[in-house]
Amino acid sequence: MKKWLLVMLFCVTLILSACSQGEEDTQEYLGVISEGKVLGYEYTVIKEKNSNLWKVRYKEDITIIEESTDNKEDLLKFRNAVIDSKLVLVKLITSVSYLLIVTITTLILYKKNRKMLKDGSAMITIFVGIAVYIAFKASFDLSSLLHDTKYFYLTLTI
Repeated sequence: MKKWLLVMLFCVTLILSACSQGEEDTQEYLGVISEGKVLGYEYTVIKEKNSNLWKVRYKEDITIIEESTDNKEDLLKFRNAVIDSKLVLVKLITSVSYLLIVTITTLILYKKNRKMLKDGSAMITIFVGIAVYIAFKASFDLSSLLHDTKYFYLTLTI
């Protein structure tokens, strides 16, 4: 019992020492804070001494914008549109991959054992329907988000 107590105290001491705040944590960070890109749209937020610089990019056009109270909301909306577009793109790729896996599995079952395919046809149809629904919904969402991203990009650069 005493051994377990000593081991437990030792572990708690290690955890507490690892959680303590060092001198490097209190210094102000200068450099890249955040970045993201999707289908040609890209942003990078760079922390400087007194302000944030945003490097906004679409394909080859690069614009550097200093964050101010006037453009902060548009910059954040552009960043959120890029992040959301990336998430929906991943969802679309995942659902299309799932659809391909179900299709390939169905073809293999058709070649190997047609009876098994007949028994599971309702389940396969449900899986295909779900994959097609998610893919179509994600493609419409992606289209909408890319229009929003384009709008905020043009708002910032014009």
